[in-house]
Amino acid sequence: MIDTIQELLQREFDLNDTMMVLKSPINIYWTWGVEKMYNVKNQGLILKVNGHHWKNFVLITLARNDTYTVSLLDEDFNISKTITEVYFDLLQNIIDREIEYLEEYKF
Repeated sequence: MIDTIQELLQREFDLNDTMMVLKSPINIYWTWGVEKMYNVKNQGLILKVNGHHWKNFVLITLARNDTYTVSLLDEDFNISKTITEVYFDLLQNIIDREIEYLEEYKF
């Protein structure tokens, strides 16, 4: 598990800043059913989610070009999907569409 995740890490970043982005607005974050959060050497943020489409782990890392990489990991931490070059202002929306978003949720 640790070896798999270690290979995905790119550089250190402020996880608190990233959490602020993920929680704005907070009602979208709440729908993901985040059960646990893990800090991986200040180089990755793992969320254990219980969303409509995805019920495992989401790994968020920051690349050298200041864009995020979002990896969906199964229960054994194998990569199911990776989305690269995600700008901070799209991070919450990209994750939401992968793990929870339903067309019926439109306001």
